[in-house]
Amino acid sequence: MILVFLAGDVDVDTTSEGAMGSRAQSVICDKVLAGLPQLLDDLQKLSEDQDTADVVFILGTSEERIFAHRIILMARCKSFQNMKRGEICRIPGCSVLPSAPGAPSPVRLPHIEADIFRQFILYVYTAKIMLQDSKVFEMMTLAQDLGVEELKIACEEHVRTTMSVANACTFLAAVMEIQDKASGKLIDTVLEVFTV
Repeated sequence: MILVFLAGDVDVDTTSEGAMGSRAQSVICDKVLAGLPQLLDDLQKLSEDQDTADVVFILGTSEERIFAHRIILMARCKSFQNMKRGEICRIPGCSVLPSAPGAPSPVRLPHIEADIFRQFILYVYTAKIMLQDSKVFEMMTLAQDLGVEELKIACEEHVRTTMSVANACTFLAAVMEIQDKASGKLIDTVLEVFTV
């Protein structure tokens, strides 16, 4: 299991020179990042707030509901960006159901497991995720379908760095199931284990 934290770059003014330059840079970085832990905590709490959510995902055959905020999804997921008026998202295999005024818009995703989607939503809000070998390909597919490229890349990197002779067959079977969504480099990486 690997904890991945992906955050944006921070621009730092490094115009100071000499020994004071590195100290000044450190102070500037600390001030720039001072509110980051609290921001991440606040966003995690927001990800669990059903009262202000305006989207509800209905997942799997159990139809478990996971709530989210459209503005966050629009900022982080390409499948929620550039929608026409009245459209909510463009996710393969989803159906958007009508909702009552003021109620969250229901998005049905019958092919996605609730536990994977819950981890995905937490990532969308906080850029934190625990990648597991047994679920990494499902997460990669979800990242591809919802248009979160940096998460897809993190999943591919997880496979590259954790693959061994012992788990290569499992990875190969899983990657073949999603080969139309996996990058050619990932498939080649998995196949390399068999040519050694």
